[in-house]
Amino acid sequence: MTDEQTSTALSPTRDAALARADFPFTKVARRLGIDPAEAEVALRDDDRARAAIARTVHDFLEVDDARRAGKAPATAMALDPDFPTGVGMALVGAAVLWEARDLVPKVALRVAKDHYEDGADELAASYIALVQESVDPGEDSRGDALAWAAQSLLVSVLQRSGPPAQADEIARDLAAHAIPIDLWRDDDPSLPDDSMSWHGGAFVGGIPPRRDERSLSFEDVHDYMNTLLAETRREQEAEGDGA
Repeated sequence: MTDEQTSTALSPTRDAALARADFPFTKVARRLGIDPAEAEVALRDDDRARAAIARTVHDFLEVDDARRAGKAPATAMALDPDFPTGVGMALVGAAVLWEARDLVPKVALRVAKDHYEDGADELAASYIALVQESVDPGEDSRGDALAWAAQSLLVSVLQRSGPPAQADEIARDLAAHAIPIDLWRDDDPSLPDDSMSWHGGAFVGGIPPRRDERSLSFEDVHDYMNTLLAETRREQEAEGDGA
């Protein structure tokens, strides 16, 4: 995949998104730790927005690591009703929109794992695609490990929701490159010494990331966040009525 193809696959037009009358400047700013009073100015400054995304991704990974280790950090992010999956989706959406490509893979893999564990296989496949589209084959061993981990997760997704033949084909490809079939289960995946670099074949059997063959966009992430927030509000109201 060329740089031009990758940019097209990962990034909706930022100017067009920011020009939308309903773009959620205040919500995005709060998520990124930016003063809501400065939301529009800050988010139109690409360098400032990317720096905020990088800080928030770092915080997200630290808090999520603690959660996965069985700890319960009392931070605002950890207490967010959308943490971890919804928060991760929002950060992936922001990284995609501002083309902070290096910040996509690690968070997108965690989101894909969450969706798989929740039984949302189509969403899991979309985020698997984002992991792999944002890694340059053979450029970085850390990126290679994340891409292969996503590929190993794809096997589990296909075994449950896709054609068995495609799951088998990808499993054989993993074995041929000395990649553990359960690499995706590692919180911080790394490759065995005898494994091979990521080859860039995101979907060996040709499965698209979505049934309509569109790449995941910021709008998809934003719409899903709205759904999560609406469901949270309904649950809170139902609990209040019950009390």
